[in-house]
Amino acid sequence: MRKRDLLLRRYWRREDDGTYVILYHSVFHNRCSPEKGYIRACLKSGGYVISPVSQGRQSVVKHMLAIDWKFWKSYLLTSSAKYITIRMLGRVAALRELFRAKNGNCACMEFSSGELMRDMGLPQGGNERTKIEMQSANECERLEGPVEGPQGGSNRHLSSTGSLVQLNDATDEFFDVPDESEYDQREAMWSSDESTHAADQRHAKLSSAAVFVRKLHDLAVQKRGYVDLQGAADADNGPCYYGHTLPKDSSCTMPSSWSMTDPTTFLIRGESYLLDRQKIKAENTLMQMVGADWIKSDKREDDLAGRPGGLVQKYAAQGGSKFFFIVNIQVPGSTTYSLALYYMMDTPLEKVPLLERFVNGDDTFRNSRFKLIPYISKGSWIVKQSVGKKACLVGQALEINYFRGSNYLELGVDIGSSTVARGVVSLVLGYLNNLVIEMAFLVQGNTQEELPEFLLGTCRLNYLDASKAVSLDEC
Repeated sequence: MRKRDLLLRRYWRREDDGTYVILYHSVFHNRCSPEKGYIRACLKSGGYVISPVSQGRQSVVKHMLAIDWKFWKSYLLTSSAKYITIRMLGRVAALRELFRAKNGNCACMEFSSGELMRDMGLPQGGNERTKIEMQSANECERLEGPVEGPQGGSNRHLSSTGSLVQLNDATDEFFDVPDESEYDQREAMWSSDESTHAADQRHAKLSSAAVFVRKLHDLAVQKRGYVDLQGAADADNGPCYYGHTLPKDSSCTMPSSWSMTDPTTFLIRGESYLLDRQKIKAENTLMQMVGADWIKSDKREDDLAGRPGGLVQKYAAQGGSKFFFIVNIQVPGSTTYSLALYYMMDTPLEKVPLLERFVNGDDTFRNSRFKLIPYISKGSWIVKQSVGKKACLVGQALEINYFRGSNYLELGVDIGSSTVARGVVSLVLGYLNNLVIEMAFLVQGNTQEELPEFLLGTCRLNYLDASKAVSLDEC
């Protein structure tokens, strides 16, 4: 069997509960081409989730991999692929035994260590490279087991970033899988055809796995989307009614629809947060979600709320005290997608001092306070881990353009302004019609007078389909 090598990008983060998430995926770099005699394998997705248990004295380490070992299709050996993948996953069990030996403690809690969590059979047909979904990837396995730290280990070690920084700076350990003579004969049949090599080079030049997924998704949309788009064009020959291009479905069963979600899903700063740093479950929202747009265009679409004939302008013409808050998430590319979420409240702005300051404040203040809490409630493991569930100050990472009208404030969140965010969203876009995405928005409370925090609104997006986005060219 010929040797394999990998070129990986690694990134990590720490969750509020002390869990560390470490993710890997294959990348291309023009200064690091495959070595002579090696075949460059592709780590589609994978990594570790390290969760503290027993008040921080132990950790559950989960390791997942989805790898294309680049076996020649005609001579694909299921046993070979299994063997290599299991050898890599087995390092988690070795880690557990190492800590057991150090501590002299054999009473470590038993979870499902050493157990493969899914059927390892490989499909007989189809393109391996498109099998990215973590729960059905043809080389995806998971091992998990408890690892007990030293007796002095406590939450303070988990809460500090030092251990991860040291891990990040430490020298990585690389090793070659030993040759297995039983595989050598068939592996020698590996094709050296120039067209195959060129195809591999084209694949390698993609900047990341996320971009690869997006391009696969774009091809899929082109193949299956024309019927849906034709139907949409026939059904809607009038102007776009901004605020209603994405239908509502309170039953949460209709694909490409929205609904409000349970606010208790999200954690916010409690009244005593400045003293104990504790977060509490949200109980309700200040605003009600009243509409959504899922549109596409050849350019960025700003100030949707200010366009004639839309939901917001309809209420503006009627007068009254209703105020709208719109979050317009803009995903750039050859086609720019816009997901706009419309929230409305009857309470006058002056009755909510923090929100009034946000609406009428400058962009610097707004950027320092606008917060998003994401959550993938249904979807693949890799997407869930990439997105997480940690609140983030959007304006600190992304460019936000604010549009203030007489009865609204619209936030245009430009995903393209951050390389990291663009990569994550591109990954999500590729899986979009297999995901249920939940989000909550709020203005961060920094002082005692601004606590406890309150959610402005929530939303649940059910299996969005890029091919169902309404094209403004057809309006």
